[in-house]
Amino acid sequence: LTVLCYNRVTVLWYNRVTVLCYRFLNSSSSSESLRVLDEVKACVHSVAFVATGLFTYLITVTVFGSPVLWQNARYILLCQHCACISGFNVAGAVLHSLRSLHWPTTRLTCWIIFDLQVVMARGLTMTLTLMCMCTCLSICQPLRYPVLIRRSFCWVLLLTWLLALVNPVVFTILASIHQPWDYVIGLDTKCSTALESQACIISALVLLTLMVLLIIGSYLLIYLEGHRAGHFSWSNSKGRRTILIHSLQMTLHILPKVIIITRLQQTLPVAVATFLVFSIAQSLSPVVYGLRSKELQEELPRFLPQRKKTASCPLSLYELSFKSHTVTNMRRLLRRS
Repeated sequence: LTVLCYNRVTVLWYNRVTVLCYRFLNSSSSSESLRVLDEVKACVHSVAFVATGLFTYLITVTVFGSPVLWQNARYILLCQHCACISGFNVAGAVLHSLRSLHWPTTRLTCWIIFDLQVVMARGLTMTLTLMCMCTCLSICQPLRYPVLIRRSFCWVLLLTWLLALVNPVVFTILASIHQPWDYVIGLDTKCSTALESQACIISALVLLTLMVLLIIGSYLLIYLEGHRAGHFSWSNSKGRRTILIHSLQMTLHILPKVIIITRLQQTLPVAVATFLVFSIAQSLSPVVYGLRSKELQEELPRFLPQRKKTASCPLSLYELSFKSHTVTNMRRLLRRS
């Protein structure tokens, strides 16, 4: 029965992917292209949620269960960063599923779902920026870093989330005030949003630019301090590889976001490619900034199921040779006695 259910699900997914590919290659009208794009986004968000949800669970359980990591501000920010990625994918899957199915939904509900996705997107960018700044302070100001964290970390987190909430909440309230209440609670099969004004787009770009400048400045200070201390020499291949991986991940994470925020007119293949690059960069973020960390790798095995050795487990070559040597010596002693 399990095999039949698995085969049935596999056939359904294969048929769905085949239909999507056919419609992707043969979509001509703009409405058909938008619907195909929404279906692709819904599928990608669903798959990304499964992957990032697993990473988020592993990282969060490890950090919360380790007193050493729990006292490190960077790992607290990492947990929030991973939670924002999972929340972003959940909201995106719901929103684009409603759009692709043309499900009649009240406009206010669609506005709230999209606002939640925007807040999660802002949160993951801001937590990423704060992680870079924490690393920069710990390297450039190692003596003052613990005092700064104890005094200002909670206030910085509060300010960060207030800043993430301001733009969506304000523009949604303004849209609700300027429109009749019957229009706000009316049904909308296209599931439109309230964040399409020019002022909203400009403010989002300004905030993103500020975050990018802070990230670049933090990495530049880290590089200068490491170069002064002799850590980033040509013989240090691990340090250069880390800088390259982080720079590539940042680029793939930020550039598609700029294209998405500005609402540039794109053909369907270009829009799908841009969204896939952005989604892959987001999904790899917990791996790049979390699971590659040496401290997290040392704590992670304690929270994973370990296989215990039993009598039926095969012995290693050393154990086999030691066991045979012991048996031979025991036989010799018995013969002598």
